[in-house]
Amino acid sequence: MLVIGPTLFATHPGGQLQSSIGTLFPRHEVIITSPPLHALQREAFKEWFQKKEAEAGRRAATAPKLSWEAAESVDLFFARGGLVMIRPELERLDLAFDADEALQATWGVPLHRISFMSVNDKRVREALRERGELWRISAPTSGPGRIEDAIAQARVAIHHGAIYYYNAQSGTRWLTCGQFAQLASLPDEKLAAQLEEVAEHCGQRNRHGHPEVAFLGADTLRFGAPNLQGHKFGQLPAEEMRARHAALAAQFREAAEPALKEDRRQWVPWQTRVFAAIMAETGGPREELEGMGGELAPKVRWLPGGCFKEGEFHFAPNCSAEGAPPKDQELRGLWDPLARGFITNFIREHSDIEYLNLGRIEGSGPSPEGARRGVYLAEIKVRDEHNPRRLLLRVLRWGLPERLDERDELGRPKDFFRAVFETEEYIDYTLDRRLGCLQFGMHLPKRVNMRRVSELYRGLRLEFAGRFLPVIYFERDFLAGMPTNRVPERKLAEPRYARALACLLGKAAAPNMIVGRSREPKPKEELGPAVFDDGDEIIVESSAGLPRDLVVVNHSGAFAGWRPTSLLAFAEAYAAPVNNRATQVPDPRAFAEAYLKAFAEEFRRIQTEYQRQPGAFEGLFKQQPSNEQGNFACRWSRVLRRLRETDPRSLVAEVRRHITVLKQAEAKEEGAEEMPSI
Repeated sequence: MLVIGPTLFATHPGGQLQSSIGTLFPRHEVIITSPPLHALQREAFKEWFQKKEAEAGRRAATAPKLSWEAAESVDLFFARGGLVMIRPELERLDLAFDADEALQATWGVPLHRISFMSVNDKRVREALRERGELWRISAPTSGPGRIEDAIAQARVAIHHGAIYYYNAQSGTRWLTCGQFAQLASLPDEKLAAQLEEVAEHCGQRNRHGHPEVAFLGADTLRFGAPNLQGHKFGQLPAEEMRARHAALAAQFREAAEPALKEDRRQWVPWQTRVFAAIMAETGGPREELEGMGGELAPKVRWLPGGCFKEGEFHFAPNCSAEGAPPKDQELRGLWDPLARGFITNFIREHSDIEYLNLGRIEGSGPSPEGARRGVYLAEIKVRDEHNPRRLLLRVLRWGLPERLDERDELGRPKDFFRAVFETEEYIDYTLDRRLGCLQFGMHLPKRVNMRRVSELYRGLRLEFAGRFLPVIYFERDFLAGMPTNRVPERKLAEPRYARALACLLGKAAAPNMIVGRSREPKPKEELGPAVFDDGDEIIVESSAGLPRDLVVVNHSGAFAGWRPTSLLAFAEAYAAPVNNRATQVPDPRAFAEAYLKAFAEEFRRIQTEYQRQPGAFEGLFKQQPSNEQGNFACRWSRVLRRLRETDPRSLVAEVRRHITVLKQAEAKEEGAEEMPSI
């Protein structure tokens, strides 16, 4: 492949890339890396093409022919470390994938170092999804050190100084107020040339319709391209030119956001704003990715999988078959020890898969020390089905590897057979908890299947090193919806929405309290923090946009709070859903009353059902022996006794006592009654 300009990833002595952008012409196997504007690179291609035609003895190409040839191109962006980003032409995605293959085949750029931009556009997402490559979507870097590095790498020039911060998604070069003011330190000739460059390009737009140069954080009604255009800086006397620049810098500063009036590169607000400008995609906020819901989509780290070719599944080159993580540090973040096993299970069960994508849900909540926290999302498109199936996979917290790393009562390594027995016992406990929750009417996902994969043991026990051990996981349909604790304020501000949410929360609170969903208590404590309204409760909305249903997608913590003899111990925690929304709903008192009414009705329904058919509840786990240490049969009997002995009116009154808005209203009414009449 012919390169016109600096070679890909060539650097200056200081380590800076000689060229951070390029334009690839797949039909001609040409990459142009200079001059540093895509529009100018296409003009350079036209010159090269005309010269090639002349050398071949052909007539000069017409202007339409040249424009067509130049348009058959792909914008590329290079970063340190051999990273390439492709900005696809949305009407010609085939060119982007041609460029993708050329970069791998000709230049040897590894697949994991090539990513795609413009993922705000559904066409790009769909194309990557159907190739099983959602993991290649370009995602913003996070973390203080990485943010600083990203900002440093975004520093670019056009013809003169590297004074701009480049957004590769839109093609816009951002100029900050501080950087514009610092131009005053340049010699007269260089200052004039730099100002003319800014004036020329701030009035131009690229082929995607975005400004070539823009002023970061400036109020466009007070400062923008009209302020600079029309000035012939190179023709002005030096003193007048500098005076004009000083006046423009003052105008820019007046129009700039407070955090952007100066370039304080170590200041977090400045870093955050600049980082957002260079990384954010244009065209508005990203849609709810793949219909998964706005809360979950950003947490999914898509993993390399593979694709189907002529009916056979080909794993991605970086989807390692090794049991241990790859040595390449870049691949470690894309590697997961269970991914290959999940994919194999899907192929075993579905013989007609068109494509699949697998992602790991990161930051999915706290986990007890020593326990595993593994949650995954799979998207499988089966032939002849219109929509892909979405499955949530949750790994058993206390599996065989975790049990083997534990010590017994005497501090010795746990026996293998005991670890196996305790793992099986915990599986039963997990499934029994689900059955118990369903018996009380908790709205859980309808279908849950148990699966297993194998994983290379990497724990503390050297005698098991190198052995593959089974890992249990549970698979269910993924529910798209909104967690109750992430409902936007704009929705809560609508009276009908708030009332419907209050009713659903109150109804869900009753079985949640009965089964004692809570964190495991600390030693010598009877009850840990209650678990409710913390992200596991998903709101499903109707076609009218109102809450229609509430589903508890994860019943973790159920029956952990079995020790208290009275449900009154939970009352304060179950006032929190009302107290937390008191400043967000239009009528806090009405919200509280609706919540309590739904809670009371559902609690009485469950208690009445138990009193009417006690055998259906008490006999559910009769076959299991009970021990006072707290196995599930013991917990079940304690929960039933607590339900049987609870007075609904006293319980509701105790919850009411902890709801701030109701206490204030009652106190105000009592004060009004005591006030003497005049």
